[in-house]
Amino acid sequence: MAFFDNFTAAIRQKWLDYYQTNRPWLILQMEVRSEVTPDGGRRPVSSLLLGVVNALEPKLGNLMVPFFKLNSDEDALVEVLGLNFDPEKELNKQSSVPVSSISTPENETRLLPDSQESNDF
Repeated sequence: MAFFDNFTAAIRQKWLDYYQTNRPWLILQMEVRSEVTPDGGRRPVSSLLLGVVNALEPKLGNLMVPFFKLNSDEDALVEVLGLNFDPEKELNKQSSVPVSSISTPENETRLLPDSQESNDF
């Protein structure tokens, strides 16, 4: 069970990093449709959340087929993966943690430039 606990903790952090990076459009999306969380908050719908974490962690795809065969309820899968929480509340908790203890990707590949320095499009 230690493997699964470590795996879900890694997925949780990848989801939070993704959410923080993409917060503006995810908040807009959640204004249209969101799920209530046990912590009294809200999160994106399960299909979006599962799609994102599968893209962020390719190894999760190996588990999704047997999970989905056992229970095709997307909300239940989000619960099993430990992702049924309000990302805003979790990020607020983490903001009290020193920045040096939060993992960040060192060699991040950017598809688009961060600024409008180049108008090559």
